[in-house]
Amino acid sequence: MAALSPAIPDPMTATEEGFFFIWRKGIFLGVSSKQPTPFIVVKAMEKKLYRAALIFFTAMLLLSILWPYEQKLQHWDLEPNYLVKESDEIFFNNTRIHQYRTEERAELAQQGFKVHRYLKCTYDTTQPLLNFTIINSWRTDQAYIIAEPNARRYFADTVHIALGDSMATLSLDHMDFADHYRLAAWVFQNALDYRRAFIVQGSDSLLLNGTQSNEKANQAVLKDYFRLVGRYQ
Repeated sequence: MAALSPAIPDPMTATEEGFFFIWRKGIFLGVSSKQPTPFIVVKAMEKKLYRAALIFFTAMLLLSILWPYEQKLQHWDLEPNYLVKESDEIFFNNTRIHQYRTEERAELAQQGFKVHRYLKCTYDTTQPLLNFTIINSWRTDQAYIIAEPNARRYFADTVHIALGDSMATLSLDHMDFADHYRLAAWVFQNALDYRRAFIVQGSDSLLLNGTQSNEKANQAVLKDYFRLVGRYQ
């Protein structure tokens, strides 16, 4: 006598052994009625992961607020090479370039230069002052910083700048990129310690950048420049 084929149990009925038989894609799956189903387990794990991720990112945000990253000088005593890393250039172009007026005259373009002048700097010509300007040499992936007098008639060939107990003598008509870099580095490093630079003319001393607001604008230029060449991170 032929053996009878076992009857297919109802997909969601329990057996005497306390198991559910679930028919799925032609396969019987036995799942204990006393344990959570895989679907419930996965959902619970997802909730835990979401909760853990939320706690982690919240903690990171609080840490960044309570202990903000302190920028500092990098490789400051090394001779400048003016090189700009791609990542620093991308950062400058994506986040800072809109604060500048970029000059790209034909003669500059032929030499591979772009000149970036900060929009918030004052270009008032009624008093002597210096503004810092960034020059980008895109052919060589380098950037330079120069100090520009707002009106040359106010300055003799030799300019004396006092900063704390130190004095610098500059020849505006004969300065090269290295001289401008040293001046900018000297001013910026002291500005981080809240020391100001002054132009000395006879018995008078004038703020290097003319006014406090223009001094703040020039500090932003210096910060952008030294970050661009990897000396301030």
